[in-house]
Amino acid sequence: MTAAPPLLSVEDLFVSFHTRDGVARVINGVSLQVDAGESLAILGESGSGKSVTAQAIMGILDVPPARIDGGRILYQGRDLLAIDERERRAVRGAGIAMVFQDALSALNPVFPVGWQIAESLRVHEGLSKPEAHERAVRLMERVRIPAARERARDYPHQFSGGMRQRVMIAMALALNPRVLIADEPTTALDVTVQAQIMDLLAELQHDTGMALILITHDLGVVASVADRIAVMYAGRIVEHGDVHAIYE
Repeated sequence: MTAAPPLLSVEDLFVSFHTRDGVARVINGVSLQVDAGESLAILGESGSGKSVTAQAIMGILDVPPARIDGGRILYQGRDLLAIDERERRAVRGAGIAMVFQDALSALNPVFPVGWQIAESLRVHEGLSKPEAHERAVRLMERVRIPAARERARDYPHQFSGGMRQRVMIAMALALNPRVLIADEPTTALDVTVQAQIMDLLAELQHDTGMALILITHDLGVVASVADRIAVMYAGRIVEHGDVHAIYE
């Protein structure tokens, strides 16, 4: 009997950036995989290629200057690099979603956060405005934003950094993705809020059974969340293993 393929796998991925100054080879043969209910932390210093790997998986690299030079990105056994943009959009959000590093930049400053969460539900699921708004409020409650119904009318700048990150998580969860990528979700947050966000991600993963890919440069934030760790350096994975083995 043939074993089922991993939920998401990256095989021998190469990415370069082409500029007037030359070619920078940023990802050099990265391979990784994650299954439903599993959490993988990608750990590495700034510039190691962590976020570029995530953007390649999501299909949101700026092309040009970025170029995928080789490899495969398989979601449920299907190569995302071999499908057109329309099919890729269908996977993005509903199949694989992402929480971005800088919530203030990722959120639109001119629309209330409830509207922004509801918009993806209207576009992808065809919900009416009232239905989408009600779902948005429930999502905000799910990520523990106090007074969610009232706060849904507020704008991104009216939230603290930790609450903005919760809004981003609510947006990412809107379409019930099977894989959630969290790119440095606790950067610039104080230690207490970092712990709250990590606990929230772990709880949501447990409740939904989704796969979680956590991108970070901070070994301290992954111990209680990750099952496995992949250490990146200079565009390569240089170490990979069970979280407890890596810590030892």
